[in-house]
Amino acid sequence: SNISANGSSRTIGSISVQQVRWLQISIIEQSQAIMGKRKKKTKSAAAASAAARGIVGPDYCQLLSGTLSSKAVSIILCGESHEDAIDVTRAGGIAKEGWIQTSVVDLTAELVGTAGYGGESVSLRARCGICKRKDKSLPLGKAKEWAKGIVEGEIGYLDHGHELALLFVPSKDAGGTKGRSYVVELFLDELDHDDACAANGDRSRSQLPPDVTALLDDMIRVCDNLQDAKSLACAVEKMFISTSGNVIDNGSGNGSAVLLQWADLDTEARTLNHRRLLGEDIATSEHDKLISDRTKKRQEEENIWTWDEWLIDVRSKLQQESDAPSLHVVLEASIPPW
Repeated sequence: SNISANGSSRTIGSISVQQVRWLQISIIEQSQAIMGKRKKKTKSAAAASAAARGIVGPDYCQLLSGTLSSKAVSIILCGESHEDAIDVTRAGGIAKEGWIQTSVVDLTAELVGTAGYGGESVSLRARCGICKRKDKSLPLGKAKEWAKGIVEGEIGYLDHGHELALLFVPSKDAGGTKGRSYVVELFLDELDHDDACAANGDRSRSQLPPDVTALLDDMIRVCDNLQDAKSLACAVEKMFISTSGNVIDNGSGNGSAVLLQWADLDTEARTLNHRRLLGEDIATSEHDKLISDRTKKRQEEENIWTWDEWLIDVRSKLQQESDAPSLHVVLEASIPPW
């Protein structure tokens, strides 16, 4: 298992479970054909079973077949680009993102962890890049639909350490059922005490809606509370305990605003990455059990297999057939400790 220390889910791409189906029959049948084991019209039971599955992980596969020292040999080349073992245990084999409710404390702490400021004594300021506002007052559900369209239709790339948030501020005149909606790009940087730079920062803030500047102010207060924290996880927990969770009013002035983050919809993966970003040391045994349980669940519920598990299972079934081809050696590149 390779464990990504940065815990980033932003760059996870969709992994197709269809893209290597063609290879499953090809590997088994071509190997058998070269070694004289395949009948013209009859598929082996192992090949049929293997071809019925989906495989996640490989984004490059090639089968080389020929002879070596008068023996028929097949070499399977398989390349994987996933950065985290949990990525190949996702439902349907793909990663999905959407709006997840969060708090200013959790979101800010993740930004601090991503930027690598945890434990450092630096002055941080919260900044806003993209800021989209819906002029019409909307219910929260409609606001999420509008914001999803903005993300998927207008925002194609985010810099490392930047997050997208949806700030929903209920309107008093609508009885709280509708409100103002903002899609904002949030990030942190070190406070520059140069007068010219500070003045430019003030001017950029002055162009933002009051709801958004209030959110930035709340984030700055969280940053101040995280200063010199040896453990972001412990600092965040203490902030919630000391205030019963009501740390920030999310810029609404009455504590009723809702803050959502564009994040991983896989609850287990999101929780794991959140813990990593806050600097928690996750035991290898805990991580491996999580991956093992998820791998088994994908097999049982969706017939989706990781490449490694598929190869092991197919090999065991081939060995049960008469005159089956043999798997002699597996060479696997080492994974660098991120």
